[in-house]
Amino acid sequence: MFLVLLIFAILIVVLLNLKLSLMILVSIDEKGFHLNIKVMLYKILTLYSWRLEEGGLSFLLKKKKDVPEKKKKKKGLLAAVTKMFFSTDTYNHLKKNLEVFDLSVTGRLATKNAAVTAQLFGGIWSILGMLIPIIPQKHFIFDFYPDFQKEKSDFHISCILRVRIIHIIVLIVNYLKEKIGKGREVNYGTASN
Repeated sequence: MFLVLLIFAILIVVLLNLKLSLMILVSIDEKGFHLNIKVMLYKILTLYSWRLEEGGLSFLLKKKKDVPEKKKKKKGLLAAVTKMFFSTDTYNHLKKNLEVFDLSVTGRLATKNAAVTAQLFGGIWSILGMLIPIIPQKHFIFDFYPDFQKEKSDFHISCILRVRIIHIIVLIVNYLKEKIGKGREVNYGTASN
């Protein structure tokens, strides 16, 4: 019995220390804009995958009364996850524990207007310039250029973020504690108050 509990405890510790990878792929080509998001366990096992072409997020922009019944539950769940994801607690926690494993920007950036192409190119480099001090240098691939002659882009951005499962669990627990504790009032007075 003790051996089974020990093996179970070791498996839980190993599982909690595994890293989840969030892979975001953005591409702009002659077919248009493409977005692909995957949640993977060490780039081996895909736990969740979503493509913009499969079903957009247009229902998130509508009011709840205008959303079809079958998507109301999904809208509520996504709204809660989005609220938790963009909270200051999440930002502070992930700032310490999130690892940018890979950032790749490749391809040709082109529009019909040379001035717009130049502004886009400069804007992308300004964003990348802000990220360079944060991300370890060995994980960068920047191989993109402006093309002022062509009208169609062939531009790709790939980013892999890693975080340990235990840090995600801590965020969820903190969020739930805050949400549950929000409705309670602390009253240290007498019963007659």
